[in-house]
Amino acid sequence: MKPLPFLFALLLWVIPFVAPRAAESPSGLWAGTAKIEITPPEADAVNLAGQPLRLRDPLFGRVLVLKDSRTSVAIVSADLIVFASPKVIAEAKRQWGVDHVLLCATHTHAAMAPRGLHIKPPAAPDWTRNPNGPSTTVNWLKLSDDPWYAATEAKVVAAVGKAMQGLFPARLVAGRGPYDSAYMAHNRREVRLDRVLPMWENPNRRPTQAVDPTVGVLRVEDLSGKPRAFAVHYACHPVALMDAGVVSRDYPGAMVDHLEQELGSDCMAMFLQGASGDLDPYDLHNLRGENRFNIVKQNGIALGKAALRLAAGLKVPATSAPPVIQVKESLLTIPHRSGPQSTEVGLLTVVIQRDLALVAIPGEPFVQHQLDLTAKSPVPNAFVLGLAYSGRGTPFTVYLPTVQAVKEGGYGAAECSFLAADAGERLVNEALQSIRQLLPGIKPAR
Repeated sequence: MKPLPFLFALLLWVIPFVAPRAAESPSGLWAGTAKIEITPPEADAVNLAGQPLRLRDPLFGRVLVLKDSRTSVAIVSADLIVFASPKVIAEAKRQWGVDHVLLCATHTHAAMAPRGLHIKPPAAPDWTRNPNGPSTTVNWLKLSDDPWYAATEAKVVAAVGKAMQGLFPARLVAGRGPYDSAYMAHNRREVRLDRVLPMWENPNRRPTQAVDPTVGVLRVEDLSGKPRAFAVHYACHPVALMDAGVVSRDYPGAMVDHLEQELGSDCMAMFLQGASGDLDPYDLHNLRGENRFNIVKQNGIALGKAALRLAAGLKVPATSAPPVIQVKESLLTIPHRSGPQSTEVGLLTVVIQRDLALVAIPGEPFVQHQLDLTAKSPVPNAFVLGLAYSGRGTPFTVYLPTVQAVKEGGYGAAECSFLAADAGERLVNEALQSIRQLLPGIKPAR
């Protein structure tokens, strides 16, 4: 090999990829979007119990990149029950130069489960003492041994790159408002004087507490006012199709399909799951046959329509100050409820334009945590992102109940929950502190 070509090839190998800098944006904000299909081959489609599934509708990974003059954040929403890949985060940063990556799962229980992943632990006595041991059989770093999962990781990394390479000058507006639904959601914990029973469905629509009857919206538009991304934040388990024997996106899929039909092919819709740890849709086992799919579709559409109505009244803030994306990464060492062990839990807090905060929690917080964050947040739109992993600490904490719920017991509090009783409160308090720290400054936290 001649010296000059060899040197050139060596430089290409050594120097990491740097995302091309977009032209100066008059708004001070850039955005980029990408969508990639991640549907498994039907022969490989299995649920968490290892049972084969037939394909009902395609699964996708959706990427929204937001960038100011200093900081970039990639938000990924995947149609999976959990998507917490350290590999994706590391490669997205290395290959595409994105500063922060949020891997969010819609948490549809009718999605694929990678081979070897069992999120719901057996009723083993060592569950609270050994959450990362054999009773959960979760080895996140080896999930890429599953060819479909490895391919999904590679596709998502490529999608982040596509979004980074397609940055456009953008404006962003966020808001939240009431959403009264005949379908979603009820609190599935029936607290009695002597015990707590799981209320998996509520066909008679009995009032329950706590719930969050609001929907959140994040709308990104180009400088002509055309919508280019539309994210909806809502808290409710997508479980209506979990035992239907199909691969499906459940209600989040019906919602994004409706939004993209209404907003046009140039706008990418995405669903952001909230603090849904104790929330289920009203209907579950009482749905039968094709009606089950029709109800799920109708109610996803209803959620999308509510988000559109809310967004219609939102106006981009009139301010001369350029938007600033502020990010703080926290790592909390939280003891286990039983035994001397502890677990490191990562928390990513993003504040944008002083009126939007995203708090990424790698687990399933109970909805009261979302209500508490909303009530105490100094910014008007504070969204808890459940099932959201940002690269530090454990990829998944399972349920994060409230202290009161742990005292009461029951599923999600005494079962399938291993961190200290106040773990959820600690994370909310850390998020609130981070939001307050980020608001006064202008330098993004790295």
